[in-house]
Amino acid sequence: MDAVVIAGGRAHAPLSEIAGHSVKGLFSFQGATLIMRVIHALQQSGTERIAVVGSELLLHALPALDTEIVFAVEGSDPIDNLLRGVERLGLPSDAQFLHCAVDLPMLTGRALCDLMRAAPPDADVVVGWTPEPAFVQMFPGAPYTALQFAEGRFLSASASVLRVGFLESQTPLLHRLAAARKSASRVALILLRAFHYHLMSTGAPLAARFLTGRLALSSLPPIAQRLLNARLHLYLNAAPELAYDVDTEEDYRYAQAWLRAHSRYTL
Repeated sequence: MDAVVIAGGRAHAPLSEIAGHSVKGLFSFQGATLIMRVIHALQQSGTERIAVVGSELLLHALPALDTEIVFAVEGSDPIDNLLRGVERLGLPSDAQFLHCAVDLPMLTGRALCDLMRAAPPDADVVVGWTPEPAFVQMFPGAPYTALQFAEGRFLSASASVLRVGFLESQTPLLHRLAAARKSASRVALILLRAFHYHLMSTGAPLAARFLTGRLALSSLPPIAQRLLNARLHLYLNAAPELAYDVDTEEDYRYAQAWLRAHSRYTL
């Protein structure tokens, strides 16, 4: 499977001041930049080709490796970046690919490999969720945000498996969701508006259950099939490494300390 690394993330103060750079992919952890860590994990997972989408500054930081790496300049949002990466790889509409964020300092090849193995060949979207107990066990005392569902509390993974055709057919909706991704209430509102013709039968009850923590993750695949004609698969045992990203000063400091204490994660 090929991979697209979204590496266009920017950090604002005070995180950028502490990390010494505003481009997340150039943050250094134990002597290795985030972009190098992610590419190393992708190599270990057996991905065939890698498209890196981000700032041109990253071009000079890309290591010379046996794996084929292509580069695309970042676009306006994560969805635009995914499309640019897919285009650079020349993937057809029926192909699946691995999407991975760049700000995953503890990322491992095993975690990515498990996610790809969990992806059914006919799935259009494979979304990873990490159970809160597993995350807390691996990263005790770490800052995090979990979402409440009927099955328990989960953290969303910053890696997924997508089919190119789904990305192409749902681009307008995905752009709106990308713009609202930091707010659960805004995401719910966008979905309500998108499926207004199913508002009373599906949209309103779904949003209400989501906002009150009563939404069952198991209910989402049939809804995605009905509303989007998309085959959604939820991987509810995603490794904690996939859910630890760096968005704040606290995230950065914890990751630096954790990696110093776990030498086996040093490249």
